[in-house]
Amino acid sequence: KKELSKEFLKYTIISSVAEIELFRPKQYNSFNQVLRKELVDTLKELEKMDGIRVVILRGSGPGFTAGADLNEPFPPPISQHLEDEYKPIFEAIANSRLLIIAAVHGSAAGIGAALAMVCDFLIMAESSRISIIFSNIGLVPDGGATWFLYQALGYKKALQLIVEGGYLSANDCKKYGIANKVVKDDRLASDARKWANALSERAPLANDAAKRLLRRVSEKTYEEAFISEALEQDKMSISEDFHNARIAFLKKSKPKFSGK
Repeated sequence: KKELSKEFLKYTIISSVAEIELFRPKQYNSFNQVLRKELVDTLKELEKMDGIRVVILRGSGPGFTAGADLNEPFPPPISQHLEDEYKPIFEAIANSRLLIIAAVHGSAAGIGAALAMVCDFLIMAESSRISIIFSNIGLVPDGGATWFLYQALGYKKALQLIVEGGYLSANDCKKYGIANKVVKDDRLASDARKWANALSERAPLANDAAKRLLRRVSEKTYEEAFISEALEQDKMSISEDFHNARIAFLKKSKPKFSGK
């Protein structure tokens, strides 16, 4: 077990699973400049660690995160602020070889809602919610939230949610495919870790390839998707993992994946 604390963030590594905890509980884990940098730096650090396969991202205190810290001024233009300060975090998650699970309790609000949705998997406590409250302060969603909401809800429901400044309950999120799992509040941490451990035993090369394929498939035609899969399969089929798993399959034993 390895533990490391930064100013507003902690992370723990046990075997092949890392757990990042946003740690500004009194500010509802809202993002100031320091936390933004710490999170992207931590994601990059974990990316380079060969033994890590799965990451859990969670919040401390009453909830996941309230999004941007409104006590901190937004330097104009805000588009440049979002591109410089937030986009690197979202890209680090979307482009990572790692599987990243958001474990949400309380509320994921503002750009924190987009952060929860950009993760590969989402597990939510029963009482938690995704809060799309930008319009309450005269803003539109950011962090790619409109893209995620449109994909899940369609135009009319997504627009209603946005203009009304509403929220999606954990069960709503599961219903619309935004969340993978909804669990009892007191089981969130343990169930997230149990799930992460199970995922970490799966084939890491194939996990990475599947993530890469699905992240880009909406931009492709069927024929392009077919070719993309075939090209990934080229790499998978000559890996040690496939060779060893094929032997294990024939012997009816459980494969062990090395990521090679």
